[in-house]
Amino acid sequence: MDVHAAMVDERILRRVIALIVSFAAMAEQAATRSAPVRWFVLCILRYAATVSEDYVFEAAGMPHSDLDVIASDANEPDDALRLAARFYALAAALCTLLPLGDLFDRQRERPGLTSHAIPGSGCRPGGTKPKPNDTS
Repeated sequence: MDVHAAMVDERILRRVIALIVSFAAMAEQAATRSAPVRWFVLCILRYAATVSEDYVFEAAGMPHSDLDVIASDANEPDDALRLAARFYALAAALCTLLPLGDLFDRQRERPGLTSHAIPGSGCRPGGTKPKPNDTS
């Protein structure tokens, strides 16, 4: 497999994951809205959930299951939160398809990356130890 093609595929997969997470956020926000607004948003998001599930099953190489039995057609706030949880589960399933090998190398290459480690622990992204403070 070509390295450039693999990078493009990874980039597309990350964008799809971000899109699915944004659908989950929309479903969470719909739970706080009025009934007519929630109904409209949930109608659109249920279609997006169906398309997302098909994509995840195809990307993972799994046979499509009968998850439609679990899905609810009601328009209560709890149903919106269930749909959000479903989107989060789909995004998590797609995250398992991402390669982990170059994750830390890419973070080291990013400019302006700061360490969140405990000061003085010697643990920094580049593997270098911090210089001692000059108190003279």
